This record gives sequence, C-alpha cells and structure tokens, in this order.
Amino acid sequence: MKNVILVGMMSSGKSTLGKKLARLLHYKFVDLDKLIEQDQQSDIPTLFAQKGEPYFREVESRLLKEQASQQGVVLASGGGTPCFHDNMAFIKEMGISVFLDVPAASLAKRIRSHGKDDRPILSGAASLEETLQSKINERLPFYTQADIVIKGEVEASHLLEMLHPLL
Repeated sequence: MKNVILVGMMSSGKSTLGKKLARLLHYKFVDLDKLIEQDQQSDIPTLFAQKGEPYFREVESRLLKEQASQQGVVLASGGGTPCFHDNMAFIKEMGISVFLDVPAASLAKRIRSHGKDDRPILSGAASLEETLQSKINERLPFYTQADIVIKGEVEASHLLEMLHPLL
C-alpha cells in the first residue's frame, strides 16, 4: 500500500485532485498546509509574517517526515515543500510522487478566481504570471524528480490508471 504524494505549484490542483484520488483508492487524504495550520494554530500567511519563511519550512519538513509512518495516504504537499531540507528525496522514499505541471497563466487564473490574498510568496507581486513563472523555473529541478509528471489538467480516474501499476 504505497502512499501517493502530489507536488506542484500553488493552485495546481494538489488538494482537489488529492481528495478525489484518496476516495478512489480508499486512502486517507492529508493536506500538509492544513497540518501546519493545525500544528501551529495559525494560518500560513500569519505564520510567514510573524515567524518568517525559514521557521515555516522547518515546521513543514518536520510534519512531512511525521507522515512517513503512515500507509495508504494521498498527501498534498505545499508548493515549496520539495525545495527545502532535502524534502524531495524524502517524498520519493515515502511513496509515489506526482508532479502536477500547470502553466503559470492557468495558475494565475485560478489564484485570481479564489478572490483572496493568502499566498505569502506572491504578496506585492507586480505581475502575477511573471512571479509564478519565476517560481516555477526555480522549483522545476525539484518537481521534475517526481515519479510521474502530469502536464495540465487530469481527472482522478485517469491518474489512478497511471498509478495502478506502481501501487
């Protein structure tokens, strides 16, 4: 019973797809960002503002590693999770990693449609698309280490078919 860990940029669909995939697999769904908020009793923007990104990344890495003992989990990682504290290597040991590769323009459209400014790394960005593209370029060396790379949209049932031989 291998775990499935979804990686990719914010708004790439990790949580939405992860919940659907977990239902199809009869696995537990875990959203790492939600775990962080529960653990720290604070939302992520407040945590960034009050304690800074290095503190946030330490907590994120600790909570990711605490999930290793679990089996039968679909985990939605945070957008930056694979890029710090050797987390991508850990993610690959933890189960099957899936990179949701969504273009910057699509991410920007999704973020705008959310209608709330809850993304600390984007605050004050002059151009949302340019900032997202810059982050994608920075993170691609980590994301592309995933076992499976999915470009654009994918249905949970199709992802399940792709995962089936690996599970």
